Amino acid sequence: MPKSKATDMTAEQRAALRAYALSNGRFWKRRLWAAWINGADAKEREGSVLRQIRNTHGPSLLTRIGLSHLD
Repeated sequence: MPKSKATDMTAEQRAALRAYALSNGRFWKRRLWAAWINGADAKEREGSVLRQIRNTHGPSLLTRIGLSHLD
């Protein structure tokens, strides 16, 4: 499976990830990873989109992107 990049995400996915990052501060990637693992992403405002990102791009996407990639 080829590695996915932020540029492979839809505008809706990038917006949801950016909103999550901005609302969760410096450790947003750690918090999102934990939410994906324990299912807490379902309680987030854009939970279904965040889960879609995990399912299509995998958790490893978090190691390859930064907030600047989500503009």
